[in-house]
Amino acid sequence: MEIVLIDDHEVVRDGIAALIEQEYGWHVKHSVSTLSALPSHTSLDDVDVVVLDISLANESGFDVLTTIKSQAPHVKCLMLSMYDHVAYITKALELGADGYVTKTAATKELMDALEALERDENYLSSDISSKLAFGEKRVIAQLTEREKEVFLLLAKGLQPKQIAYRIDTAPKTVMVHRTNIYRKLNTTSQFGLLKIALETGMLDLADFINEDTVSQ
Repeated sequence: MEIVLIDDHEVVRDGIAALIEQEYGWHVKHSVSTLSALPSHTSLDDVDVVVLDISLANESGFDVLTTIKSQAPHVKCLMLSMYDHVAYITKALELGADGYVTKTAATKELMDALEALERDENYLSSDISSKLAFGEKRVIAQLTEREKEVFLLLAKGLQPKQIAYRIDTAPKTVMVHRTNIYRKLNTTSQFGLLKIALETGMLDLADFINEDTVSQ
């Protein structure tokens, strides 16, 4: 199996390459920090799998995934990332990723993932499978679309009057939504909602920091 590694940490690439080649007999064709760092003459035609990090120094792993899938749809893409947020995982899968393994998962899971891809199967590491199940049960499945909208605004620290203005409804209606959201998510505070939003990836900390919570 011909493999390309794309990760902006050389020590990570070297460790994976050594494991892949010495213990499993697969071949690491290229090991680079970005897709653009591949030699200009390189073609993905004879590549079987790309192991790709989401967070790269100069480009988004999601953009790289999209590029690879559009140029060489036969190539299997395995996301290897420190992020285990449901939103990241879901986005990767929607963009065509064939597998997703966190960097905190056991090394064996990475090898299991590559073996699964070699068999033409998809793979999610065990911690991600649990996270997806948790996220879907706790947020996606239980909240209506309107409640999700209110949930995110509450998690960002907005008050009912501010939310009512944002979504063009009455403050009393927002209070009803808030009561239902608290009940469904088994929490009693906006801080609790923020924690859930961050844990499930429905909200990124950068979004929270940049949010103008004082707008009326």
